[in-house]
Amino acid sequence: MRRLATMFSIVMIGVIAIWYANDHETEEYHGQSQMVMMQQKALDQVMAKDLSLTTSMFIDQLKNQLLRWGEQDFSNEELYEKFQEEMINHHHFEAFAIMNDGQIEHMAGELHEQDLQNLSHTNKGLESSDPYTKNGNEYMLVGCTAANGKKVVGEVNLSFVKKYVRDLAHVVDANGNFFIGGEQTELEFEGEGIRPTVATERVPELGWQISIQSLPQALDDNEHYVEHEVIISFAEGVNGEEWIRSSPLTLVKNGGPYYVVRDETRLTEQLVSELSLLEEIETVEPNYFYTKQTQEPFIRRQGEQIPNDEFYEPYQWNLSQIFAEIGWNITSGTEDVPIAILDSGVDPDHEDLKDRILYGYNAFKDDGEFFDEHGHGTHVAGITAATTNNVTGIAGVSWSNPLLPVKVLNEDAEGTAFEVANGIRWATDHGAKVINMSLGDTFNSRIMYDAIRYAYKNDVVLIAAAGNDNVETPMYPAAYDEVIAVSAVDSQRHKAIFSNYGNHIDVTAPGEHIPSTFLDNAYVMMSGTSMAAPHVAGLAGLIRSINPELTNVEVAEIIRTTANDIGPLGYDPFYGYGEINVVKALQQLKK
Repeated sequence: MRRLATMFSIVMIGVIAIWYANDHETEEYHGQSQMVMMQQKALDQVMAKDLSLTTSMFIDQLKNQLLRWGEQDFSNEELYEKFQEEMINHHHFEAFAIMNDGQIEHMAGELHEQDLQNLSHTNKGLESSDPYTKNGNEYMLVGCTAANGKKVVGEVNLSFVKKYVRDLAHVVDANGNFFIGGEQTELEFEGEGIRPTVATERVPELGWQISIQSLPQALDDNEHYVEHEVIISFAEGVNGEEWIRSSPLTLVKNGGPYYVVRDETRLTEQLVSELSLLEEIETVEPNYFYTKQTQEPFIRRQGEQIPNDEFYEPYQWNLSQIFAEIGWNITSGTEDVPIAILDSGVDPDHEDLKDRILYGYNAFKDDGEFFDEHGHGTHVAGITAATTNNVTGIAGVSWSNPLLPVKVLNEDAEGTAFEVANGIRWATDHGAKVINMSLGDTFNSRIMYDAIRYAYKNDVVLIAAAGNDNVETPMYPAAYDEVIAVSAVDSQRHKAIFSNYGNHIDVTAPGEHIPSTFLDNAYVMMSGTSMAAPHVAGLAGLIRSINPELTNVEVAEIIRTTANDIGPLGYDPFYGYGEINVVKALQQLKK
């Protein structure tokens, strides 16, 4: 029987669910179950490190801000007023003090000298207190010594840490006390220690330990599409709206050649079966869901262009690995080659993105409100084309290509085939030269493929994430011939543990522990082929910036033929033609 249930997913490690059918003999089942648990532990370890590195980035950002404030001349009234304004508007600091010989010299907010005695931990040049609760929120004190020898201390609101940890993990402070953790994360204990099955990572700046022990989750077949709904298109010459009005169906929404219709009296499977028999109907399929799917120092080479963004040197190994630094000497992009990000939207006010955004689209509301309520799309956008060399945050693969955010996933990073297909068409019609899609699943949707073909015929370079289930099963849209399918590697150029593979893979790119932009001017680490794909989208934007006359076929060929062969000799199903190489791709255009 035709499989009607599938789940389309965007590739984000923290929400991967690995599921195996329970229809084997008992002995085989237990062996398979043990294998699943081992793989889940490995995936949990990737996420624990993502959360640990995100916390380290957060602490680095706070420390750098303290040092900047500590080195200001507050006897200058204008500078002091500017500082006061920054303090009031800061997302994380509640109070600040400069100490000189043990006495508070300048202060904003409320801090007392006895409070500073709570700075009882010192790691990597940073002093910190234990977390504490005040007015229902968690706080901590952090302090460091400025270049002028004075001690600077800030009171930090830890709501950001709670926000990104959510219910994914438990956080233990330097004394071994749990203070942040979600209801869905159950940790098992053996004696006084955490059991070996729990994935843990340490935050070196604070002495905290982040622990994850998740269970494989079964997918409910009844939740893969919107029940009682289908997407239809009509045969040539049929007026769709008139036909629907004269039928028992209710029009939910329409866009392009597609209509989403609903009938409360019939289940989706019955609607598909019955409507497919009508000569007026050209295509009919369930309105499938799309949901999120996310998861060594380098020796500098002569001629590299090193951005001054604060997280570049310590954290962005990924851009060095694809030789972006030399490539930026050839081009950093142009403003006439827009890159569309089909995802959960983008934060339009983020300090590292707001100058890169042209305009956007909301496929749910059919308007221009593309605000990201989840964070995944904002992260993907930053990897592609964050504002670079602005001292702040991160560097993007492209520095100058504008972004077109297309919101096809909601606040839970869920959408349907209708939104995604509609988003592809909108991006194509509004000037996108490159479309990144960090989404997909195993069902080959006719609605999806029609939109892919439309974009491809209009000369758009299409890029998609391969998926995070560590399986060979093709995911769509990545598996379409028109799309560049991207798998993920780690910092050692090994296949990422979660990355899908298969003969549809074109190239690979870094996808493990990738820093990028997040909601509310924040920066976080994420892992997944969702993070690998935007590296390729950024490269496609750079290639078309040098020669906008290249066709999408020619751009894809350049990306493939200039990739570094890092697996078995020649093409292979894990890395495709190899890991993308920015400088080789751009140099080929200069020959």
